[in-house]
Parts: sequence; C-alpha cells; structure tokens
Amino acid sequence: MEKSEIKIKGGAFVYRKVKEEIVIEKYKGVETVIFVPSQIEGLPVAVIGKKAFLSHKKIKKLILPDSIREIEDWAFARCSSLESIAMPKSAHLGRGLFLECSRLKEIHFLKRDEGMEEQLQESLPFLFAAVPVMLDAEYLFVPKEAGTEQWMQKWDARMLTLLRKSDQEGYTKVILCGEEDYGNSPEDYAREKRKAKVRLAFLRLLHPYRLSGDIEKELKEYLVSHTKGCDKEETWEVLLLEHGEEADYFQLFAGLGCVTEENFQDILGDMKEDHTEMKAFFIRYKEENIGYRDIFEDFIL
Repeated sequence: MEKSEIKIKGGAFVYRKVKEEIVIEKYKGVETVIFVPSQIEGLPVAVIGKKAFLSHKKIKKLILPDSIREIEDWAFARCSSLESIAMPKSAHLGRGLFLECSRLKEIHFLKRDEGMEEQLQESLPFLFAAVPVMLDAEYLFVPKEAGTEQWMQKWDARMLTLLRKSDQEGYTKVILCGEEDYGNSPEDYAREKRKAKVRLAFLRLLHPYRLSGDIEKELKEYLVSHTKGCDKEETWEVLLLEHGEEADYFQLFAGLGCVTEENFQDILGDMKEDHTEMKAFFIRYKEENIGYRDIFEDFIL
C-alpha cells in the first residue's frame, strides 16, 4: 500500500491510508518532545503502527491524540530516553510497547476520570508506567482496569513477589543467555536486583493509594535495611545516583529513619559538592531529629 510523508517540527511521519483512517508507520527525526496530530489529510490518525518509534533514543515525551484506537506491537520499544507519554485510555495496546524503555516514569490518560479519587488521579500515571518497566506484568497492562481495587491488589501482589525473590534467582538463565546487563559476577547481578527492589519500594511508598499497613511496613523495613552503613547499601545508592535532586525521595528517605547518627558523616561525604538541597535538608533533619553537634569540626562542606 502506498505510503506518504508529512513533515513536522524537527522531523516527519511516514503514514498510509487504510479505510478512511491514518496509520503512522514511522517517525523520522531527532526531537525530544513529539506531538502526533489527530488528523492528516482530513482523516483521523487512528493507529500507531508496529515499531513506529523503535529505537528513537532522543525522545523524552510523546503526546498522542484521542483519535488513536490502536497502538501496535513494539511501537515505542527501545526509546531509552522516553520518560512520559500521554495516550487514550480506550486504545488497544499491542505487545512490548515499552520494551527497554527503562526511564519511563509516567503514562497519562488523556481524559480525566471525574469519578476517580484525587490521590489515584495523581498516582496512577506512575503506577501504570511501572507495569511494563518495573513489574514486567503484561496482565496488568490493561488501561480500563487500571486503578480499580482488584488491579491495585494484583499490582501489590506482583510487587511483593519480586521483593521477596532471592537476589540470585534468574542468574543462571542470564549467564546462559549471554546477557551482560548485570555484569559478570553473581554479586553484581544480586546488587542490581536489590536496586530494582529499592526502586519499587520507593515508588509505592510515594504513591500509597490503597496500600495496606502490612505491605507498607514491609517496604519501609526493606529500605531501612539497605541504607548507608548496612551490609548492603542499595537504598542510599539509588537515592544518591538517581533521585538526589528530588525532594520527595530524600524526604521519604530521612523520614523512614535511613539517616542516623552513625551514617550521617558518610552520607555527607558521598554527596561531595553535589545535591546541595538534599545536603541542606539532611543537615537540618539531623539537627531537629537526631541531635546537633557542630559538623564543621570534622567535615568541611
């Protein structure tokens, strides 16, 4: 079938007409923010085709129109910089849409559900985006079910399954398949698994909609047991390297009791000259909650 091309800012869309609808076949360009039009040649843009945005590593944000009724397999796979996407909740979703999109944080639905609780309205984009990226649970990637009580229960059940797995589980398979993402040693593999668990725990505690007290307690205990000064320090490592500029993360970290008299100096030392807001917050937190002594006696900021 004949294909055409329409130019947009910083690139172009390759498309074809199918039964009075437009199918986006491919995006060509280097823009970081992409708006897909709702119409081309007077016809509705209805389908994002298979692999249409595959491996476009510069894209950070995608906004799809509410005319989209289907997004085909691997449409956004390997868009490694993609952080946010807006799309219709009614669209049929194909397989592997966000494969290897490790930075994806938010999936927004275009139309606000007026009957949805405010807390869920704010949290759902983050919880839904975690399904393909962090939970690897295709059965949860169903927009029409997202946010329901049953969906939240399944979300938490999947999270707990991952949290409670052995850090070494799956290592043999990774080695046999020749994957190198986790390094060559079982120690490196286990460390990355713990970081993934920390990311999940942080996310759920920051978005606690329908979070039970028992699960909340388990998540908090996991983070505290992996803070600075513990045998394993992944909670601190994830915070420092990935969320050092995000106040909600470092405030949660401190509020859980992850900053102590014993680890305070080491935490400041790890920050060096970076993350000035977090550093100032921790100094103030220590003075107000742990007890004050002049840190300049043995540490120069």
